[in-house]
Amino acid sequence: MKVQLIPFDFERDFLRVRDFLSQTYGHYGHSMNWRIERWEYAFGFLAPCFANIREDPPSQESVNRALQFMNDHTGIWETQTGEIAGVVCIEHADRTHSSFGQFFIQRHPDHLDLLPEMLDYAEKYLTNPDNGQLYIFADPEDRDLVSLIEQRGFISNPDWPANESEFDLVKQALPPAPNLPEGFRLQSMADDNDLAKRCEIFGRGFNHPDPLEWPSVLSYEHLQKAPDYRPAQDIVVTAPDGQFVAFSLIWYDAPNKLAILEPVGTHPDFRRRGLAREAIYEGMRRVKKLGAEKVIVGSDQQFYKAIGFSVVETRIKFKKVY
Repeated sequence: MKVQLIPFDFERDFLRVRDFLSQTYGHYGHSMNWRIERWEYAFGFLAPCFANIREDPPSQESVNRALQFMNDHTGIWETQTGEIAGVVCIEHADRTHSSFGQFFIQRHPDHLDLLPEMLDYAEKYLTNPDNGQLYIFADPEDRDLVSLIEQRGFISNPDWPANESEFDLVKQALPPAPNLPEGFRLQSMADDNDLAKRCEIFGRGFNHPDPLEWPSVLSYEHLQKAPDYRPAQDIVVTAPDGQFVAFSLIWYDAPNKLAILEPVGTHPDFRRRGLAREAIYEGMRRVKKLGAEKVIVGSDQQFYKAIGFSVVETRIKFKKVY
């Protein structure tokens, strides 16, 4: 069956790619491709967020430019019957970002013959023009991809792994109820959709005290429009004074009974009190009621291991400099 590269169009293709990622995850049974949350987060939050950083006031025009940049740096391969056969994309809509030059291949198991053409696309359009670097993280056991990129001159760097950890909701027990310090409580954005407070705790949770480095309310409004964002799964911990001091957003891919944590954080002044842990557990209890059987987080930090996660996947960085 003939397959062709077509220009990505957000209105036409965004949800189609989202469904493609859910379907191919179900085939592979692990993260050969992106999961739905990373696709939605890249377009729905990262692009608007970084577009507005240090803007005062934040502008929709900057967001539009960032989304167009994502649009222009995404390739789709489509069959004659209109089915997606593969996708190549980036994650950060900014040539000056330190991660520009990283690319991602989303493949279909019936169209692995497209891998050389997809790599051609990445080499032609996604190489960082400032430092000449192009890189991808790959599972060392993914011989289809690894053998190809090694033939093209990509060099592995085992010192830069990308790890994922899993919590098995079927085999592992969750605490039945929250265990918070006195005066603190759990709620979700469905209870109090105060976006200014949510943006502040996001920024402070990632060690940014400067408000100009926090996500804009505009960018969070974009996130809340993502097809799989659910306010009731956007958990926050409130301090006795009502301040948001920790958060955990959990996504749910129902066909795969898969939940994903992205992102998680705690205000620096409130760390080491178990607040993020309790936010995570609350989100996990909620998605378990929906049918989730496992939860994935893109980290191997000791924090996650201590609350029951185990490393299940490691990818290695492969880089080429032109």
